[in-house]
Amino acid sequence: MFLRTALFFIFLSAPLLTACSQNGKVDQDTPLAAAQNNARKGNGHLVVLDPGHGGFDIGAKSQNVEEKELALRTAMLVKRYLSSMGYRVILTRSRDVFIPLDKRTAIANDTKSKILVSLHYNAFKSSNAKGIEVYFYDRGSKWRSSNSKKLAQNVLSRLLTQTGAASRGVKHGNFHVVREANMPAILVEGGFITHPEERDRLADPKYLDRIAQGIAEGIDKYFH
Repeated sequence: MFLRTALFFIFLSAPLLTACSQNGKVDQDTPLAAAQNNARKGNGHLVVLDPGHGGFDIGAKSQNVEEKELALRTAMLVKRYLSSMGYRVILTRSRDVFIPLDKRTAIANDTKSKILVSLHYNAFKSSNAKGIEVYFYDRGSKWRSSNSKKLAQNVLSRLLTQTGAASRGVKHGNFHVVREANMPAILVEGGFITHPEERDRLADPKYLDRIAQGIAEGIDKYFH
């Protein structure tokens, strides 16, 4: 996008399953208890994640880094984090295919998702541009606008904490996916692939995981 794949596999081994007190209650210090607490935390809220671009639409590109691939990998990681927290998650695409903008918002609207989060990465003609920014649609329904802004602020805050990236702030954006959604919706620009240092970070799976964790934490903070 121009300017502007950890499902926590919880292996319930015998030691974890037997980590209970004699009265049958789960020991609250065990990983099993932590997983159960996390599952309750999300309360089954439905979240739609929208990995930008796909198929013939590669989005932004710099050297061998393509936005469509980064967006999908990020979405898969965010889904795994959110699922471990007890959220239900739908992806507008789970492979390298093109999905029209109207179908992306239709998925969120038709499933009555609580929120929609569209995932993108930035590019600019100047290689100096860097940082993370989050867009929301500041028009129409005041309820949607105010909650979208709250979601954007929470996600940006946790992203900056997790990554240490520069902040480009929370901004109004007249993008189809945030404008046509019936629920609070944001568009995350997770960094500039045209900035040499940021591009190198984004190519690091560990850094991409921190981005995903930040997004998931921001979403969870929004609901709590």
